[in-house]
Amino acid sequence: MSTVPVKVKHNGKVYEVELNTLSQGRSFKEAIALQTQIPPERQKVMIKGGLLKFMVLGIAGDLPQAPSKPIQFMEDMHDDELAKAALEAYSGNINASDGDASLTAALRDLFREMSKTSKPFPPLLFLTVLRKVAPQFAEMAQGGGGYAQQDAEEVYVRILNALSNYLPSASGQERFVPKNLTGRMTITTNDMTAGILDTLTQKIEKHSEQLGRTALYTEQSRIARLPMYLSVHFVRFYWRRDINKKTKIMRKVKFPMELDASVFASDELKSRVAPLSQKIKLVAKEREERAKVRRRVKAHGQSQSAPSDSRDDQQATTQQGAAISDDEERSLRQKEREDLAASIHPELKSDAGCNPSGLYDLAAIVTHKGAAADAGHYMSWVRKENDSRDEFDTMPSEEWYQFNDDKVSVVNTEKIKTLYGGGEDSVAYILLYRARSLQ
Repeated sequence: MSTVPVKVKHNGKVYEVELNTLSQGRSFKEAIALQTQIPPERQKVMIKGGLLKFMVLGIAGDLPQAPSKPIQFMEDMHDDELAKAALEAYSGNINASDGDASLTAALRDLFREMSKTSKPFPPLLFLTVLRKVAPQFAEMAQGGGGYAQQDAEEVYVRILNALSNYLPSASGQERFVPKNLTGRMTITTNDMTAGILDTLTQKIEKHSEQLGRTALYTEQSRIARLPMYLSVHFVRFYWRRDINKKTKIMRKVKFPMELDASVFASDELKSRVAPLSQKIKLVAKEREERAKVRRRVKAHGQSQSAPSDSRDDQQATTQQGAAISDDEERSLRQKEREDLAASIHPELKSDAGCNPSGLYDLAAIVTHKGAAADAGHYMSWVRKENDSRDEFDTMPSEEWYQFNDDKVSVVNTEKIKTLYGGGEDSVAYILLYRARSLQ
């Protein structure tokens, strides 16, 4: 028999423990720990009549030290953390002979210097390198007065192209290629989603072998992979041949604060993101219901001192239900996070940098103000990080930073909704959506 029943005495009590003669001594100590709640490393096992003695061979040395910082694996990093790590790891030089290498190094140094201070930091060196690498951005304005107005989307894409050429991609994946979702505007376009779907559907003329003539075909494209960050470019500038001039489209086009991009996805991708997407929406709804109960119970408790009819108080308490404790809420949220992680499709879980749910929150906007395409004023709007003191408030912030040259101010979501367009005031030109958090 490989298992022998033995009796272990501790603190005046006797425990029945099975000793497996084929296993190591550590296993026996772990079996004792289950009975006595004493960790194996704190146990000293004796037999009746004396202490067991063992000979230990080896040289004593220092115990291995734990890492000073927790080890973070690539699959555990967010897309912005991956980008930051890739930039920091880049060893190129600003004076490199290759323009893209020089621009990548300049951006790395810019982010590095900005992270060292909270004071205003002019990106003069980065702009100098950009204008050297891409001379079109060094064009001077007619009549003097400094540099000419440049298209923000062209600059944005130029920088992304440089990064894609020199920053390493994830192991086993193709190199990142910057792409924008381009929303085509027509006289009937009133909504961003409709404009993108219209762009993904094209009418083309092609010769038909069956008909023996040119026929009109409908070409429908769909997205096979959704990234962690999604750029949307509103094509508001176009060339008018009749006046031989670049013109701005001021049409009002609404865009969502929350975007479900599965409507642009292929059938295969749509089926992969659906379980997690539905789970996220369900969890958000349940959390909001619990938050409402907490707010009602808190307000009810604060009004206890006011005189009221006891029957009305009892009815109100019954309708609002019982709010769970903070510990119960934490435990429930941990279970929700585990359920969300389990809902991710295996193919998407192994794809670093993808959005496994297809759900996005609007994170940043670049706007253009003015009627002229080659003039006007660009501004950026960036959503604040949620700094609520309530640990259970994980919803995106309702406040935004408005960057107007060197002036920074805070605005609310209602101001963002005025950027739809329809006039010469600031209008959305580039939108940046961020994948919905699983927290």
